[in-house]
Amino acid sequence: MSIQGSSTSSDSDSTDQQRTELTDLRRKLANKYEYVREEGEVELYEEIDVFLQETASLHDGSVAARIKSTIRELKRGNKMRDHRGVEDPEDAFPDDCEECPHYGVVCPIVKRYSVTKTIERILDQAESDEELLDKLTDIAIENDCDQLLDELEACQDSYADRLEEGYDLNSRATTVLSSTSATVDADANGVDLDDGPSPEGQQRMNATIEAVMGDEEAEGE
Repeated sequence: MSIQGSSTSSDSDSTDQQRTELTDLRRKLANKYEYVREEGEVELYEEIDVFLQETASLHDGSVAARIKSTIRELKRGNKMRDHRGVEDPEDAFPDDCEECPHYGVVCPIVKRYSVTKTIERILDQAESDEELLDKLTDIAIENDCDQLLDELEACQDSYADRLEEGYDLNSRATTVLSSTSATVDADANGVDLDDGPSPEGQQRMNATIEAVMGDEEAEGE
């Protein structure tokens, strides 16, 4: 378990930075992928298209939806407390909760009024995923809920996984567009690619790349 009470703030800051990076990557890829298709790289175009569609859901509100789903799954077919109708109180809990100290007694996450109302308030009023991760992690730690902690950790990891994929796609797209620009420039000016472009060709090639990826050039200034 990588989420710990003492690291909640740093985890929250990390998620904020990751979302910013992901937003930046989405913008870069959105600017490039039509050019990639025009160059005949259909497979890469489709990979980028899928990436853009799937990461569109990684925005404020997605953490809340996942946490609500996790809590619903805990309650599905389980009363999460000892009750008449079960010979063994543990039968009222899912097997995944076996290591919880509340197993076979009562689950505070779904049955303790003060806790459930606090979770509802956080889910309804939090203004960002960072705030949700911060406050819900505290709730999960205080109530020894590994199920909730695991889901919160997965929410954080999803950004890291998508960033890795996005950087790979962006690198491949940049390579395609850079290579195409160099080839077109060389062909137009009779330059032998094995010897490299002439100074004039290099200047035109750089201008072409800058036109296609001007947003990235601006970021580097």
